[in-house]
This record gives sequence, C-alpha cells and structure tokens, in this order.
Amino acid sequence: MNQTLEFLYSLRNQGSKFGIERMQEFCKRLQNPQFSFPAIHLAGTNGKGSVCTMLDSIYRAHGYKVGLFTSPHLIELGERIRVNGKLLSFRQIEEWTDQLMPIFKSMKEKDPEMRPTFFELMTAIAFLEFKKQKVDLAIIETGLGGRLDSTNVLDPLISVITTVGFDHCEMLGDKLEQIASEKAGIIKTGRPVVVGWLKQAAREVVIERAGKLNSPLHLLDEETGGKLPQTNLAGSFQRRNAALAQKTVQLLSSTFPVEQPIVEEALQNVTFPGRWQKISKAPTLIVDACHNGEGADASLELWESLPSHAEVWFAACGEERAEDVLTPLLQYVQKVTLFEIDQPRACTHQVLQKKIKNFPGMVKFAEEKDIPHLCEQLSPNSFVLITGSIYLIASVLSFHHHAQKSKRSQNWQDLW
Repeated sequence: MNQTLEFLYSLRNQGSKFGIERMQEFCKRLQNPQFSFPAIHLAGTNGKGSVCTMLDSIYRAHGYKVGLFTSPHLIELGERIRVNGKLLSFRQIEEWTDQLMPIFKSMKEKDPEMRPTFFELMTAIAFLEFKKQKVDLAIIETGLGGRLDSTNVLDPLISVITTVGFDHCEMLGDKLEQIASEKAGIIKTGRPVVVGWLKQAAREVVIERAGKLNSPLHLLDEETGGKLPQTNLAGSFQRRNAALAQKTVQLLSSTFPVEQPIVEEALQNVTFPGRWQKISKAPTLIVDACHNGEGADASLELWESLPSHAEVWFAACGEERAEDVLTPLLQYVQKVTLFEIDQPRACTHQVLQKKIKNFPGMVKFAEEKDIPHLCEQLSPNSFVLITGSIYLIASVLSFHHHAQKSKRSQNWQDLW
C-alpha cells in the first residue's frame, strides 16, 4: 500500500505533460474502456465543476447509475471518481494501479516521453471503473483545456463549454481566441454542444468550430431569454450553470428521459464542497475556491454581502491569479491573512505582499501548517472567508473534517 502511495505521489509531483498521444495509446492498450458507456464531456475556465455536479444530481434523482469524474480533489483522492455519489476508495485505486502497472512500465520502457502522467492514470482508472460498474451515463470534466486533455479520447453524446477566460495561459495561450480554441477542441462531429456566456472573441471561435463539425450549437445567452433556473448553490452565476445543466438534460431527454419537477428539485439539492460552503457557524468559516479573475468577477455579489468585520485568508498559485482575485476582494474587508502553501507554484509571502501594497487594513502572514492554530484562536464572533487556491481550501477542510470527526475510521492513504 505504501509503495502504491509513493508511486502516485511521485507521478503527481512530476506534473502534467500537454498532449493526447499518450492517453490514446494507453486507452488502446486497455481496449478503449471510454467507449463502453455514454458520456457528457465538459470544458471551461470556470463553472464546469458546478455543472458536472448539477448533472450528477439530476440524473441520480431520476434513478440512473451515474459515473462522475472531476478534479482536483479536496480531501480524498477518490473524490475524483464516483459512482452514484460513492467515492472510489484508496484500496480500489491501489488495485487498479497494480493492474495498470505492467502497461505503464511497458509504455515508459518503449519511450520515456510516453510515460502516462498522474492525471492520465486517474482518467484511465475512471474509465475502467465506469466500465466495470456498467454506469448508465458518465459525466466527465476536462482537467486542462480540452483539445489535448487526456479526457478528450471520449466520444460523448454531447459537449458543454461553460466559460472561457484567462487561466493556465502558459499552457493554453495568452489570447482569448487561443484559449477558446483549446476548449472548443472537445466538440465532436455531428454531436450537439451547449455553450455558456462567452465574450465575443471566444464566442466566435466556438461558433466557427461547431460549424465546421456540423455540430448543433446551443448558445444559452441567446436561448434563455434571461429566465434562469434556481439552485441552492450561492451566486447568480450558479443559475447560469444550472441553465447549462438543464439544457443539457433536455437535449438528451430522448435517450435519458427526465421530468422537469425532478430536475428542478435536484438543482435545489446540489452538494458541491469548497464553493461558498459554510463549514462552521461560531466562528463562521466560509470556504470558496475562487482562484482566477473570471471567478472573482462572478464572486463580487457574494463579497458585497460580507459583514463589516469579515476577514480573508488567501493563498494563490500564480502571480496573475493572486492579483486578479486580491485587487477586487480587498475592497470588502479590513483584514487579510496571506498564506504561503506547500505547493511548487504557490506564491510566496513576498509576492503576495507586493500585490496588496496599497491595502490600508491589517495584514498577517501564515503558512499552511499554521491552520490548526489559527482556527483554534478564532473567537465565536469571527467571520472568515477562506479563498484563492483550492489547496488552501483543501487544507482548511481537511483540518475541519478531522476536528469534527476525529473518531472516524478511514485509511490515512485516502487523505492527500
């Protein structure tokens, strides 16, 4: 078990390698498990995780057996791969990893550049698990971009593009048209595509791509007429995500029949940890993985609702991300604690401090290991928004999880 954990850690620490050839070869050697189930494929700068979760809620409410593949995880590795809401245990991940090891080694020995990455391995495990469990439908979220993402070996029933904004520019390009082209790479010939609210430059790229592939195109900024469904997730932007989910299930209703009252009820019962999630009342702790500029724009209405004594705990991976979130956010608070988290791309205290040099309020500095102490120091009246990097969110959730359920029986290998 320790050996498997060390192997997965080593893969994860080696990072990602852009390109789809490895995944195509990997799946070929596995007899293409991704073709054994119907799928919905989603890409987007923001919102795709929300839409995935909403679709999962809708289809499970109708009694379908649903596979869900998302990333990253917050506490347990198995969060990435679920069937009917049940997380894949580390024991199951270990078993799949052991089965895949001969193929992994064979590909690496033939060509070191063909060694599957951590994300490719997890994607393959998801495909195999969904095939094994004979899911009725799989909902698959891209990891990065779309065109060259390891999930883009699918032949989905429908594609969904939620938003297109500036993120991962070092990989996807620094122009909106370039990023849109990568996201639009998930569109398949003759298969419908549902598109969210995009800026004109990105919109044109997606329209052109859909036209070339004769893919029926559904632009929700034109089709909704301003009428958006309700959802229990906070923020009006989540109503746009709900509209994307609702349109998707409507388009697939001939294959997967749904009833509108059940759809509406399911959208009011969505569980999505880490997104404006209140994890404590006294003190009030809200965790929200708002990590880029587009997310900050969407979150303004939520930040405006913060009480006057609210404080922020913040961390970021990437200088541009830090500035894009901190600049608008700090208009609504008087105190911020800047965290330097234990991640290779994490912003240092020095970098974060430069981003808030004109902030007139109180500034403190902390490290990830300080989270338990800082939580214990809070008064019952404290109100803390923990935001920015999802890794900071994960650390706070992990501490809170163990503090609340210290007697819970669980393999420690799941928590990493």
